Amino acid sequence: MMSALSGWSRLMQDSKLSNLPALLNELKQARHRQILLLCGSRQWGIAQYKAIINENNALALSNDDQFEHAIWPQHLHQILGQEFQFVCYDGYSGIVPNKLTAVAGTVQAGGLLILLVPELDILKQWCDPALEKWLSEGETSSSSPFLLRFAKFIKQHSIWLISEQSNNHLPKHYTAPATYLNLAPQSNSLASIIQWLSKKTAAPVLLSADRGRGKSTVLGLIAAHYKKQNIVICAQQRRAVQNSFKHLAIELGIQEPSVQQNSLHNLTYMPPDVLLASRPDIDILLIDEAAAIPVPMLKQLLTCCPKVVFASTLVGYEGNGRGYTLRFQSHLQKHYPHYLSLQLEEPIRYANNDPLERQLRVLFALDSDYDAPSTIQPASIQYQSISRADLLNDETLLRQVFALLVLAHYQTSVNDLRQLLDSPSNRLFIATQAELLIGVCLVNIEGNLDATLAAQITLGTRRPAGHMMAQQLAQLQGDTDFITRKGARIVRIAVAPTAQQQGVGQALIGFTMQQLRELVSYFGSSFGAQAKLLRFWQKLGFEAVKLGFKQDKSSGEFAVLVVHQDTPLNISAIRTQFKSQLFFDLPTLYQDLPWQLVYELCHSLPSGELKTTTQSQLTYLASKPATQQQIAPFLYDAIMTQPNILSALTNISQMRLILLLLQRHQPKELVSELKIESKKQLQLVFQQLLSEVYAEITTKKRPN
Repeated sequence: MMSALSGWSRLMQDSKLSNLPALLNELKQARHRQILLLCGSRQWGIAQYKAIINENNALALSNDDQFEHAIWPQHLHQILGQEFQFVCYDGYSGIVPNKLTAVAGTVQAGGLLILLVPELDILKQWCDPALEKWLSEGETSSSSPFLLRFAKFIKQHSIWLISEQSNNHLPKHYTAPATYLNLAPQSNSLASIIQWLSKKTAAPVLLSADRGRGKSTVLGLIAAHYKKQNIVICAQQRRAVQNSFKHLAIELGIQEPSVQQNSLHNLTYMPPDVLLASRPDIDILLIDEAAAIPVPMLKQLLTCCPKVVFASTLVGYEGNGRGYTLRFQSHLQKHYPHYLSLQLEEPIRYANNDPLERQLRVLFALDSDYDAPSTIQPASIQYQSISRADLLNDETLLRQVFALLVLAHYQTSVNDLRQLLDSPSNRLFIATQAELLIGVCLVNIEGNLDATLAAQITLGTRRPAGHMMAQQLAQLQGDTDFITRKGARIVRIAVAPTAQQQGVGQALIGFTMQQLRELVSYFGSSFGAQAKLLRFWQKLGFEAVKLGFKQDKSSGEFAVLVVHQDTPLNISAIRTQFKSQLFFDLPTLYQDLPWQLVYELCHSLPSGELKTTTQSQLTYLASKPATQQQIAPFLYDAIMTQPNILSALTNISQMRLILLLLQRHQPKELVSELKIESKKQLQLVFQQLLSEVYAEITTKKRPN
């Protein structure tokens, strides 16, 4: 395997590295992969890397011109679907956890992930270029807790290390128990899925696995088994399904297609949006990397075909699939209670107990299982503030905090671990019971920028990093107070599943606000708009001030920005503006929002005095039979002027008024929801709505 290594430079031959070829041979026999650190200057590290790989298959991630054919990709999918014996990550280009873990997935069995970094003693104080990614405008940092923890990790886990100035740390031999390629778990899963899909009315299949377990292979083999049926494989990126096409080609004895080719025999690739738009006639739908597709879109994909297989990674560079799995499983349990759930445990791309996989899981806390108390005793819960130093010095606490964030938020990625440790603007507050973590509230301090920069932000000529909420608020009406004063954005609130619906989240946010009240002028948060979630924030005194104009690619939801009503800053004018914007966009941009969400957004908006003409016309129309066309404009005017009228209506009237009047749906589009099947019924519905609204206007003093 390593005959090319006989050509290593004299520098390598004169060092203590003569056993590296033997180590690599032993690593290959064990079907394992390893991290190799090259600690020293960048130029020295590049020379060592070139000598190690010689003419062998390699990939380098670096923004330095000294690397030949190196890449520094902006999008991680650019490096997926490939395998290399040697992969080099240039730490001098910046240690970005998402990139590092993504490229680690391309290392083949018997290969090395080579990481270039400074000497360990320097690493403790070194601030790599990527640190800027976690600093807000106006912040500086002289140290990186993330890199401090990384240096500890290297020493504690006997990482293979070659140093320019100090002793090297390479074992004399690499020994591992003899292993063989065990394809039984994949074969068993394949057989179970085939048997399941052979049923006339098969419920969906949920196939979960960590990376390297062969889930994409299983999808390709499903297509090969049903070679006479029309099958579509769906994923966000074509490259992600190449392995499925490869194994279909192998089984059928035909040539593997290029990544530009979207069809092979009976298997066709389609992105999810194209599939939903075209709705082709298919027999089986295979969805790979389902965790990367918005859950609302996954729900729509369920309607495209009666037989659907969802496959996704549980732990990966792009985010942790555990949160997705829990969220999507709850939907399947409700609507498809007899769905099939399978999980692949045994790796096939490399052997069990692979050092590289194990080391990266520990380094990025991806192996952390959240340990929640079985019962909650609210009286015994304690709330406290946690510093970044606390997290650095208490590995158990750090891993539990990160595990809870992963469990609660399916978009959590490995980058978030560095954010947690290295962002100076972060504030962390936790809830514990008997020293067990049950809640986490992560806050980012924003604003406190000078007046000149604030003015530039309101004009849209500057977008400084790290002040997302402050900038959005300032740009709504050009109010620089939101930039020059400090604000606290509640980034994430996560509560243990066993502690939910017991007031823990509410109490934790209350504690957080109490601790920061003297530091900031206002509190806010931004999250994917859902009726239940918005209701939670409204109960705490937060009010919606903006709804995003684009749906989030991962959740399919519009982001809603909320601000707590207890603030000296002028949010009343922003709320009035938000009301006008929302009502204007409900029939178009927001027409497909769930009506329950529209209700939560509208009913607490500012109210004003009804125009005399509107009130008199409503009085007149309520006294006689009136048509939909006569009623609708004045009913709309009344609701827009006094949105709190919605709260007084019956539930079915709220739904009908929102769908028909505010979102302007046609009755024929929503027959089952509206329960309106004729023009006569529609007329009666509008008369009933008028009756309820008029009764509320005339029996109570308004506005409230």
